[in-house]
Amino acid sequence: GFPLRSRIFLLLAAAALVLSACGGGSQVVATVSNGDVFSFEIDEQLVEELSASSGAVDRTQFAQDLTNTIVELIVIAQAESDFDVTFTDEEIDARTDELSTEFAAEIEANGFTDERIRRVAHQQLVASAVEDILVEQEGPVSDEEIDAFVNETIRGQTEACTSHILLDNEEDALAALERVQGGEEFAAVAMDVSTGPSGPDGGDLGCATLGNFVAEFAQGAFEAEVGVATEPVQSSFGWHVILVTERTEPDVDADVVRENAATVLSAQDGQLLVQEWLLAAVEGADVTVEPEYGEWVSSPVPQVTPPA
Repeated sequence: GFPLRSRIFLLLAAAALVLSACGGGSQVVATVSNGDVFSFEIDEQLVEELSASSGAVDRTQFAQDLTNTIVELIVIAQAESDFDVTFTDEEIDARTDELSTEFAAEIEANGFTDERIRRVAHQQLVASAVEDILVEQEGPVSDEEIDAFVNETIRGQTEACTSHILLDNEEDALAALERVQGGEEFAAVAMDVSTGPSGPDGGDLGCATLGNFVAEFAQGAFEAEVGVATEPVQSSFGWHVILVTERTEPDVDADVVRENAATVLSAQDGQLLVQEWLLAAVEGADVTVEPEYGEWVSSPVPQVTPPA
């Protein structure tokens, strides 16, 4: 994923969008509720306060601004309902000051308002707190997950010189392997039967880090005995008979990778859990948008579509 700095800046950029000339009024543009959990109205002025600096944009931009506002308020209300997550003004102000300092250049260049920065600070605090709670509920990372992470990390940085014979089914791949094991040159068999684009070149894929290949092929090449054709390996491309002629593992300390694995995996899991929770919260809300401002749709993703 993006580094934290990039993610926060993108959040600022996405949310600091300006309104059309109709802004500044108090007409209700949307109502949002979730049973007894929360219920609120959104008017033009609120959207302007949360999303705007100055200027004018079209209906499409307003629909995006309104989507951002709806999602932001749902997240804050749902987090309080689900996990009793709330923050004091002092806590939000402190995070606002941190963002204002860290992103001073971006804020000045893009004209982000103080209110917008404060809202982003609040939203980030809520998301971080929810992530911590969801990760704790999920429990510790398993030994199997750590082992897989270590393997994938080292495998991805391993460089190997490979060739392959690609076929559509296992039966044909086994027949090709039998020919190689019977003494035929690997390249000759590849040129004869391989369906992959490297077939005319004897199946030669050159030398590259295994992270450039699909996981199944990479694992097959990582485990292969150098100089010996592998049993057929299935991937989304078909069935591969792989020949590794050279392989160099990276200068990576597996113990160090293992020590960091739980932290990295927890962060990855946390981001996914928050995304799933957020989507469920938004999908669970009953959102009605006044027709002149657009329509709330749930597919392919919940959002406001601009009026025709």
